[in-house]
Amino acid sequence: MGGQEERVTRRLGLIRGANLMIGVAVIIGAGKPGSAAASKADKRDFAYQDKPKDGKSCSGCRLFASREDGKGQCAIVDGVVSPNGWCMAFSAR
Repeated sequence: MGGQEERVTRRLGLIRGANLMIGVAVIIGAGKPGSAAASKADKRDFAYQDKPKDGKSCSGCRLFASREDGKGQCAIVDGVVSPNGWCMAFSAR
């Protein structure tokens, strides 16, 4: 019992699940050119909210792209997203 066991918490499980979903979305999007919008998830699937959480927001996420109108879009979440929003797929730039 010289090894240290990793304790899997709910938070760690959610993070791993979100990372898995991101990976699947990227693979699906890369495999079907021109149909990336069809493979995007609903905001509810990623617990999207229009406000930051724990200091994290869409504008600091590598999946976020800003638009000229001041709003933005996400690589995996469908629809317009707020730069001040947040979802569980957040991945720091």
